[in-house]
Order: sequence, then C-alpha cells, then structure tokens
Amino acid sequence: MAVLLRKALKKEIFHPNGDRLFAVIEVKTALQEDGKYYLCSSVTNCKEVQITFVKNVLSRQSKQFETINTWYLEDLKLVDGKEADQDNPHFDMHFDKVYGWETSSTASKYTFVRCLQELNHHYLGKEIIFVNFDIDFLIETSSSMNRGDCMLALNMCVLYICNCVCVSLCR
Repeated sequence: MAVLLRKALKKEIFHPNGDRLFAVIEVKTALQEDGKYYLCSSVTNCKEVQITFVKNVLSRQSKQFETINTWYLEDLKLVDGKEADQDNPHFDMHFDKVYGWETSSTASKYTFVRCLQELNHHYLGKEIIFVNFDIDFLIETSSSMNRGDCMLALNMCVLYICNCVCVSLCR
C-alpha cells in the first residue's frame, strides 16, 4: 500500500512540477476533516526543500490528492517532539505559526524528522532546532540507518541465518 501511495503522490503532485519526493507519512491534526492526510518532504527542481500537507480526496474525479499547504524548509524554525522519554507520535513544527501533527507511530515521526535533517544538511545547512527528541534515535549513528530503518531488520536476519549455519555445522 505504501509503495502505491508514494507512486500516486509522485505522479499527481510532485513529478508534474519536476519535484523529487523523499518522505511521506500519514498524519492527523485537530483541524482536519474525515479522510487521510499526509506530510511529504520533497526537493524542487530549483533545489528548494518543501514540506507539503496533502489530503487524499475520496471522490470520483480524476484527481486523487489535493495540496492543502506547502512550506519551505528554510522557514522551519523548530521541531518539537513533545516527549522524548515516552512513545509519543505527536510533534509540532514551528513556521510562521505552530502546526501540530500526530503520526501513526513514533518510528514514523523519527523517520520523517531524520529525513528533514538530512535534506537540511544536504541542501540548506541551516540551523533548525529539534527539541524533545531522543538523541539516540534522532542522530544517525550507523551506516544501516543511512539506507533506511528496515536495513536493521535485514542485518538481524542475516546474523540469525549465520548463527543457524554455524550451529548446524557444529553438530
């Protein structure tokens, strides 16, 4: 489902403008109506990093998504993870005003924020303040995290298989 969602967003919202989509997370906000909403990070063909708030339009029209709002990463002042010591999917992003979000999981919140950090490092080099995040999960400390969080699971599977082979050879 996530692959199909990403492909549809690329086709309808980002590729027509020449933008590259980097991350997508499903979010909730207190002001939203029924339906599914997403926060997306992308880079324009002018190398500007954008954060786009998108609504999944459930109608019979040809358009499947509607852009609600777009902000530039250079305008982001602060990201507040709410509570670093608890499993908490809520976070705030401070632009000209504060926008509160709730993701489906704490892991998706951290994945999105790490993507914002990486895009900032690569394209802007601006200081963005990140508060109330567990620093161990926010900062990429291993090479596996650079390729995505699922690489950790793959590495653990490989280790398990190696252990099984060693045990079977010892018998």
